[in-house]
Amino acid sequence: MMSRSTDQHPASMSDPATQASPFGYYQQVHSSQPVKLDTATGLWVIAGHAELAEAARNWEVFSSEIDMRRGVSRVDSSAADELLRRDGWIAPDVLSQVDPPRHTRFRRLVAGLFTGPAVNRLQSYLDAHIVELLNRLPADLPVDFMTHFAIPLPIDVIADQLGVPREDAPLLKRWTDAIIETLNAMITADRKLACTREIVDFQRYFVQLRERKMREPRNDILSTLAVANTDEGVALTTEEFIAICAQLMVAGNETTRNHLAKGAWLLTQRADLLQALHDEPTLAARFVDETLRLESPVQGLFRRCTRDYPLGGAVIPAGARVVLLYGAANRDPREFPDPAELRLDRPNVTRHMAFGHGIHGCVGRVLATAELTAAFRHLTQRFEKIELDPSACEPAHKPHFSLRGLDSLSLILTRRM
Repeated sequence: MMSRSTDQHPASMSDPATQASPFGYYQQVHSSQPVKLDTATGLWVIAGHAELAEAARNWEVFSSEIDMRRGVSRVDSSAADELLRRDGWIAPDVLSQVDPPRHTRFRRLVAGLFTGPAVNRLQSYLDAHIVELLNRLPADLPVDFMTHFAIPLPIDVIADQLGVPREDAPLLKRWTDAIIETLNAMITADRKLACTREIVDFQRYFVQLRERKMREPRNDILSTLAVANTDEGVALTTEEFIAICAQLMVAGNETTRNHLAKGAWLLTQRADLLQALHDEPTLAARFVDETLRLESPVQGLFRRCTRDYPLGGAVIPAGARVVLLYGAANRDPREFPDPAELRLDRPNVTRHMAFGHGIHGCVGRVLATAELTAAFRHLTQRFEKIELDPSACEPAHKPHFSLRGLDSLSLILTRRM
């Protein structure tokens, strides 16, 4: 299931081979020490499951207050920042890149929108939309699975829940891609500026939409946020509103899209799994957890160490830039024996960290899990064969320092009789 580059043991997270397939690098770290300095990038990497859990819980030492657009990439951001100041807003994150008590206030505001009961009420809606998309897929002919299923499903869902008109859902995809690219430590200055132009368009659209929601509120997330107050009884500033919208838009579709494609790709390699999921539909939930462990859409996120801290046989110095490698922790052989194997009977399958850990765990975890589980349940009930299109290029991963997703996926789907 792993590519040849897995066995080459690339030496750095910045190596293109590592970004294409990081598992050899993870094996290298696990075989030496779970916490180490990546000398090529200057990043301290935390790859062990236990060590990452400790760091993620200890937010006072491993601070999230590191600007991923400016504090990780070494590219000059002055032109992009000037564009934001002139035509948009400098909107610091209020959720993923901030610590308590500020994080707590905004997390509480958003978390209530994605509770278990709230998501459970969406189940029939999710099922109906998944079936609608599957009905459009041709049988026994090549189909671009990304374009016709993996992308529209989460985009449509987050657009509907936010209260964005469905016809504008493709804009969310474009803006999400731009925001994601600015978080890539390997981005160039020209690309950062081009992406920032897209971000300004996103900001202005959502500010106008907020004004409309305040005049004509609906039963959607943006209407709630448009009039929401913080714990201090103060309305959200424009910058705070934009920051929350960006987080919900990106988190609401990017990782789910990537994992829908990755799960389908894994099923092309395991006809036995496809049959097992058909015979026992409740296994879809375990399939989602185990594949999230195996192919985490978010491979790592950044932190800043606030003081010298001993961890995993090393001492991380104060001021160090740190990357929590969730993808590596999910393949730690000390926690998950035979970590490269996809096993539905894995007893601790739910201990994966694909949604993060600690106070910064993904706020949309319940919704994403519900979407993925329903999608793979319907997919495996509908099709008896899921195969790669032999006339298409082999699926490849988009190069990114932190995120892992396929650039395309052409499949041939054979319907069950």
